[in-house]
Amino acid sequence: MPRAPKEYRRLPGRGTLLDGDKWYATSRALCTVWMGSDHLLLVSRAGYTENYKRFYFRDIQAIIIRKTVTSLIGNTVMIILAIGFILWAAEVSDATGKFVLAFLGGFFIFLTLLSLWRGSTCVTQIKTAVQTERLAPWNRMRAARKGMAMIRPRLLEAQGELPQEEFKARLEEQILRQTGSSAAESS
Repeated sequence: MPRAPKEYRRLPGRGTLLDGDKWYATSRALCTVWMGSDHLLLVSRAGYTENYKRFYFRDIQAIIIRKTVTSLIGNTVMIILAIGFILWAAEVSDATGKFVLAFLGGFFIFLTLLSLWRGSTCVTQIKTAVQTERLAPWNRMRAARKGMAMIRPRLLEAQGELPQEEFKARLEEQILRQTGSSAAESS
């Protein structure tokens, strides 16, 4: 019996969506993004539950990818810790202590190299007419770029391409509207 064609294709990236405030998460959900024939599917798994959010290509207004400094700060902290443990190991005379401290320094160097290999961090959001949703799987620039390259043909197929001149005209009109409304608010 022939197999049915796959309906979904998994897009690159995997991320964790945290519920709660910035310092304390009340729940964590592992998220992935899948591409269907006419939509994106955001799948969030937390424990035994799965949540699905569907974004039709014709309804997507924007996909915003904003680079963050999280990886830079994390790498800087890990390098400082690695140097600190290695310098401390050089000062210790006990062989066991020297080994443990050097191992900790090497561990932080490994974490830094792993972070550098994964690339810079970003926040990706998908905007429709009714919501703006964070795409947690695209939390690294490499995954976000690969995912965008995979869905761009489907977006253009569903929405068509906006000519450059019309795009410029709409952008200038929006800027004039915003500057006109902010000038009216300040007076």
